[in-house]
Amino acid sequence: MNTVCPNYTEYGFCINGNNCTLPHVDNPVATPANNLNATSTPVSSDVNGVMLKTSFGNLTLDDISSTPSFIPSSQLQNPNHFQNSPPHFQNSSPILNQNQVVSSQPLQFDIANNPELQGPMYFLPSTRLDVPSRAYVPNPVHLDRPSMDICSESQITDELRYQQTLTSLYMDSKLPDIGVYYCLYPLEHDSNISETLFPYPSVNYRAYSTVDGLVYVLRRFKNYQVTGIDVKKIVDKWKSLSHPNIVGIHDAFITKQFGDTSFVIVYDFLPGARTLKQLHFQGDGAGNFNIVNKGYMSKGKPDIIQESLLWNYIIQITSAMRLLHNNNLYCRVINPSKIIVTSRNRIRLNCIGVWELLGDDANKPYLIPHQQQEDLVDLGKLIVCLACSSLSAIHSSNLPKSSELITSSFTADVKQILQYLLQKTTQPKKINDLMPMIGARFYAHIEKLRVQTDLMEGELMKELENGRLFRLLCKINAVLDRPEHLLDPNWGDTEERHILKLFRNYIFHKTDELANPWIDLPHIVLCLNKLDTGSHDRILLTSPHEQNAIICEYKDIKYNFDKCFNELFPKPYPA
Repeated sequence: MNTVCPNYTEYGFCINGNNCTLPHVDNPVATPANNLNATSTPVSSDVNGVMLKTSFGNLTLDDISSTPSFIPSSQLQNPNHFQNSPPHFQNSSPILNQNQVVSSQPLQFDIANNPELQGPMYFLPSTRLDVPSRAYVPNPVHLDRPSMDICSESQITDELRYQQTLTSLYMDSKLPDIGVYYCLYPLEHDSNISETLFPYPSVNYRAYSTVDGLVYVLRRFKNYQVTGIDVKKIVDKWKSLSHPNIVGIHDAFITKQFGDTSFVIVYDFLPGARTLKQLHFQGDGAGNFNIVNKGYMSKGKPDIIQESLLWNYIIQITSAMRLLHNNNLYCRVINPSKIIVTSRNRIRLNCIGVWELLGDDANKPYLIPHQQQEDLVDLGKLIVCLACSSLSAIHSSNLPKSSELITSSFTADVKQILQYLLQKTTQPKKINDLMPMIGARFYAHIEKLRVQTDLMEGELMKELENGRLFRLLCKINAVLDRPEHLLDPNWGDTEERHILKLFRNYIFHKTDELANPWIDLPHIVLCLNKLDTGSHDRILLTSPHEQNAIICEYKDIKYNFDKCFNELFPKPYPA
């Protein structure tokens, strides 16, 4: 039986060279899998004074011509020369299906052999593609753009950082820990508390929970008189409600940690939120602001709210009220001081369930229809105050002037909805009756929500790969330059780790023709993506002094990288 050299057949070269006793025969069927475990112990040849090493077997001139040209920095005239060619889809792999094992390579679709993808326009297949969670989808356009196109917009980033800052504020307030809630931070001063809506004065604290680590608001009611209500049952009833325009309730309990008998209700914490009173009635600290002082008599009209914003508030408030009324509950908090506004004019009803938890409305189901009617009346009063920019616009002495102002400044639909809410009738009013009065404004509201959703999804796409790339960078830095392994001959700067160092220099330590550092964020992101997916693209790695060069694929770098990282973990003891 004729025996050929297995090294030459599999790798395209033999470590024994001409001294090998076995014949060197080219492998007629060479597949990429043959080189999967190849290392950088290759044959070398001197080409123009530069030592080329390769782990791909027989490297021809055509193969070399397809790789990026190596130009020393002293001869480089254009710093953009090092930029990689734009990635593209190859039409050599079959289309993915539900039962196919997906590789880590860039997604590839064979349009020519799939009738479902053919036609005058390119459509996605009707069946959902089985895409792995770590799949890298290359961008068909070269990422030669500023870093702003890769990261989120500064406005959204600044807003989120501001909310994060408010969440992490800390002061030595010497407040006690309340059960599982610790690090209490006062959100308002005790001396400025003037609570007139609830039977007990209250103050808010921001606190962390040891249960889930999240941040909550503790609304503390002072000098609470204990009643015999079932607090847990009431909390569970209100906790089961979930609505985007209602602040969620989580817990309620009685404590004496503050030196008195206090009743505490736990709500979601919304950093940066402000009440309608703070936004639109800044000049009225006590709630007794005269419409005349706003300029109605002197200048003809006060500073009024935009009608589109007013309808935005009405739609969101009525949406929350509809959920409560349909579940045989009520609000009783339709008040400018208990309705909060977050970013992008998002409305939320705050302090829901307080009246029932404090015992005032507990075990009184006959009051529910009456309180629901009061909610509608309170909504009408709130609309009048917002339209006139005054909390005193609803007073009986100011109603004629308020009506005149609303008639001259807003459309007839606003007046129609106010007449329905404020007029006394023998028939009970229903929240669903407001829908025809709002009319097509619901469509405009939904369109704005869709635009905001598209905007946030677009920003999320930019950050989609950041977690994966961060994990990859952590692994790279965990492997390279470990001080405890400097004297270990088995962990020297050779073979796999040497290639990783050259690859790190290729990504982060590029220079221009003047030897100045050249930072290219799109280049860094593209190289890390190709490394993580094990791309077959070839790159030219050079030593710091540009005397040696290695041509290799990302696939081989990934193999060496995974091997080095796995060596960091101690081997298990033999059984």
